[in-house]
Amino acid sequence: MCVAHQKFVTIPLSAQLQALWRDPDQARNMSYLREETRHLTEKLQTNGGVVDVFDDIFKGHDFLLAVQRGDIKPDDVILMISLDGAQLYESKSSDCWIYIWKQFVLPGGFIPGPKKPKNIDSFIFPGMHVWHNIVFISNPYLIFVTADGPGLVYIDGMVGHSGKNGCQLYCGLLGRWKGSHYYPALLIPHHYAIAGSNHPDVSVYELRDPDLTEYFDNLLKLVAAPNTRQYCKLRTETGITKPSLLLSLQPSHTLRIPHCLTPDIMHLAQLLSDLLLSLWRGAIDCTLPDRVSTWPWVVFHDVEIWETHGEAVSDAAQHLPGSFDRKPWNPAEKINSVYIFGLSPVLLYNILPEPYWVNYCKLVCGFQLINQHSISLEDAHAAHVLFTQWELEFETLYYEHHPKRLHFIRPCVHQVNHLVCETIKKGPPICYSQWTMERTIGNLRQEIRQPSNPYANLSREGVRRCQVNALKAMMPELSLDKPPFPTTAIDLGGGYILLRKRDPQPMVPREPGAEAIFQYLGHHHNIKIRRWARLRLPNGQIACTAWRETERPPEKLQPARHVKVVISTIIVVMVGEIRVAEVLYFTQLPVEVNDNDGDQIWTWKDVAVISMFLLPNKDLLDLSCHTVSSCQHEEDDIRVVDLKSILSVVGMVPHQPTLPLSVTEDRFFMVVKPGLDIATFSVLYEGDAAQDDQYNERDANAGEDDGGA
Repeated sequence: MCVAHQKFVTIPLSAQLQALWRDPDQARNMSYLREETRHLTEKLQTNGGVVDVFDDIFKGHDFLLAVQRGDIKPDDVILMISLDGAQLYESKSSDCWIYIWKQFVLPGGFIPGPKKPKNIDSFIFPGMHVWHNIVFISNPYLIFVTADGPGLVYIDGMVGHSGKNGCQLYCGLLGRWKGSHYYPALLIPHHYAIAGSNHPDVSVYELRDPDLTEYFDNLLKLVAAPNTRQYCKLRTETGITKPSLLLSLQPSHTLRIPHCLTPDIMHLAQLLSDLLLSLWRGAIDCTLPDRVSTWPWVVFHDVEIWETHGEAVSDAAQHLPGSFDRKPWNPAEKINSVYIFGLSPVLLYNILPEPYWVNYCKLVCGFQLINQHSISLEDAHAAHVLFTQWELEFETLYYEHHPKRLHFIRPCVHQVNHLVCETIKKGPPICYSQWTMERTIGNLRQEIRQPSNPYANLSREGVRRCQVNALKAMMPELSLDKPPFPTTAIDLGGGYILLRKRDPQPMVPREPGAEAIFQYLGHHHNIKIRRWARLRLPNGQIACTAWRETERPPEKLQPARHVKVVISTIIVVMVGEIRVAEVLYFTQLPVEVNDNDGDQIWTWKDVAVISMFLLPNKDLLDLSCHTVSSCQHEEDDIRVVDLKSILSVVGMVPHQPTLPLSVTEDRFFMVVKPGLDIATFSVLYEGDAAQDDQYNERDANAGEDDGGA
């Protein structure tokens, strides 16, 4: 009897979805999309059909058109499928493939390795075959397909990034041949006459959206090829290798290829980082007669300069909050997005020649805008302008129509120009990025307990997770999760929560901050306060205070006391202006207010005592396309502000730049966590970890008397 060497596991989707409807509260959560769609439809009827903010996939035109056609019905469940490979052990051959269903992160199947699957459709098909429901009709609607470049080829049946028609969104841009690959350069090289690749320059403003009709016409030509030779020729011309498994789904239950394909902003950021660093280090392939010595952008070719830059990155990382997840590594060892899209615009100032630095800043600014969870229509327009300018300048500055440099124009350069259009159609890219998949792989990898049989163990853990999730969904009382905050925390509403430590006894306000408190209250009466050390913000970050952080050694600190805050001014009263400040401490002040009957009553006012940073240098801000916010700390400018005016925690890194007016001085530059709304400092662009100070019982029991908040 034959025994299978490896077994793959498929977890039925329908059973996981049905469990989500068994509990009344969970069932109400399942109606989120229906209610939000109804509210959005009502809003569009009153504002001329314009979506002004993109903060979820239901704001995208693709979703709204599917609802309008009747393909997506009120009780349908919207899903994305995400496929990726995973290496279970760093130093052991242990590759495998995993696919999940999003929005709920439902494991779909586990394909063992270590070799790549030859026919991945045969593994995914069983998971798609079991779509059914029986109590009431709720059709799963597959809206998006997400994967990295190599993984997407298995699902969409296309040639991949090195093909002539290799755009993963199938926009029709034809590549230009060099070596054994095609490269999506818009500008034709000088003295270039390779047939099939010598088409005229393509305008970045004329890139078209994916065409469903063209895709199916090309697919029909491919499957009708009479022989292998014609098939290979049509494969090159059309960019299609086979009919995708997704075509087996009912057209009314999926956003069909190529409209269901999405850009992956996570891997795109990594690929752009690798490209830029290989250029700046002179590590990219150089084809004779071209020479690295003639490249003016190579600033890290010298090992000593590269190591010095790496030390500067490590030093700057010490000033970033713990809520930024992993701190940037020395780029000589490992690269992450905070380094390229947060620190580098400042660290490369006056190192990278100015035309190349400004071009790089345009890319960074566009990425910061498009990487937000909530993207306004104005931000989308600004990002589109930045991305189009960046690609044209990138080709002009680096590639220079040089046929030996075609490989500089990697597919990631072209993909940048699709980000804004896909945001308008599909919602924020962060909603369908691969971060969810990568986190799921990391979580499952941590649960492996048998190194000798990792694939079976991984599959077993995935099945067990589905079973536990289903039980918790049907019976929420089984969930024994601890409360997220101690009972001594104060919930201020709106997602703001005051956290310990706190002064054990009420005290008279002392400097710095006492005079600001008296001015805020309008009197110098004898009052007492208690300082609070930490504040949990609605975005999940925890803001700390100079009161507590200055007591710790700098080498053991990830400072989280610098915040973006809305300051009301005489000029800007309704919305205020965004500024950066250092939080000295949080407290509650006794103030008199009028109640509904007009009587004077005492209540607590939740405030933060802050010291201000000046507005960033405007010349440097404009030159850097709003990516370098370099401020000076005005320690004597101490103010008291409403605690709920704090927006987010930022990093303020000390540096000593030479400003555009040739002035060198000590300053701080701001670093914002990727994904958060960026600050504009009232100048429009034109053209959680809780660290120290954890609650302890001794502090809770100390001084619990009246007299101070």
